[in-house]
Amino acid sequence: MPINRFGPDEARLVTVSSRDSDLLDVACNLFANIFPEDKRYIPYIRACAQGQNPSHPRTFDHVWLVEQGGEYVGLRVFSYITTRDFGHGAYIGFVSHARGRGLGRWLVEQTHAQLDEDARRFGCAGSIGYLVEVERPIDAESEEARQTSLKRLQFHRQCDAIFLPVPFIEPVMISGVDYLRPEDLAGESPRPMHLVFIPSKLGLVIRNLDVVSLVHGLYLDVYRLSPQHEFVRRALQHLTGDSA
Repeated sequence: MPINRFGPDEARLVTVSSRDSDLLDVACNLFANIFPEDKRYIPYIRACAQGQNPSHPRTFDHVWLVEQGGEYVGLRVFSYITTRDFGHGAYIGFVSHARGRGLGRWLVEQTHAQLDEDARRFGCAGSIGYLVEVERPIDAESEEARQTSLKRLQFHRQCDAIFLPVPFIEPVMISGVDYLRPEDLAGESPRPMHLVFIPSKLGLVIRNLDVVSLVHGLYLDVYRLSPQHEFVRRALQHLTGDSA
């Protein structure tokens, strides 16, 4: 499936490159508006706009904006994991007045199309889908946050989400990045999350997903943890029989 740069209601997909500082600033400001709880990730957004940042040695990264009616209303940040046959969907979001209009589903379709292109670029027949970390409503600190989590879960369910049966803890940041100092992350803590797989058409026909490979792809290749890390061992304990 080729990438369709034009979506519902004359929406347009815009690729953000680190070479375009003005557009990158727009993406970072929009990110801070849509995901205020994750402002620590703004340097990550800037790194992803490089495509292949040295601090992300096993991912090929993308930052997209959605333009509609002369304004930027949506953001997509995702990566192809170059050591696997799937990707990582880090962020997808829209300003409030652009939600519920079919843009999200269109953006997911274009993500699958891009990951297919990436897979072929790195020697695979195609992408089987991508992983997403989704907040758990049970952990919400307010009713507003709980409702937001529920809406995000419902969106992913509409995209054929498969909830992986693993206890997943989201690290505070990718290990060893050169664009953040430890003090930049002061006060931040790892968070329990739902680990969700969004299959592509290729992924939908797989009878048995390799959950170990999916977990390793995210923890080892995206977050750069060691196989012996507590989070990795805990997530896979009931699958591999190892003690945490």
